[in-house]
Amino acid sequence: MTLPRRLFVYGTLQPQAATRMGDWIAQRLVRCEPASAPGRLFAVRGGNGWFPALIPPSGQARVSGTLCWLDLEPGDLALLDRYEGREYRRVASPVRTASGLSEAGQLYLWRIALPDEAEAIAGGDFLAWLRRTGRRAFSTPRNGT
Repeated sequence: MTLPRRLFVYGTLQPQAATRMGDWIAQRLVRCEPASAPGRLFAVRGGNGWFPALIPPSGQARVSGTLCWLDLEPGDLALLDRYEGREYRRVASPVRTASGLSEAGQLYLWRIALPDEAEAIAGGDFLAWLRRTGRRAFSTPRNGT
């Protein structure tokens, strides 16, 4: 038996995001918990909506999201990497759960220059930003996924 993979998701991959890939994650959940990770978030427009770009923090900035323990089949992680595309790379990061525990996890970090029209997300919570602005989350199929 393999141990579940810990993945910190902060945008359209969150199981509660009501997106196609969020639903895909939800189907593979062993458990999940609200959590935060170091970084700053920006909203990027693409396809049929918006998606977040997580960049390294300046100071103590944190991003809100969900730490997911996932039961993944061979090839599932490669599918996620392909979906995220060349704009992101999966990296190890410390994650703090809502219960106060520090966990090792992985997350997708933005790796290219932000578009000029990217909007900073104050407070680092993408789903709250969507609700506050009335915008829609990106859900267009991409990179064969």
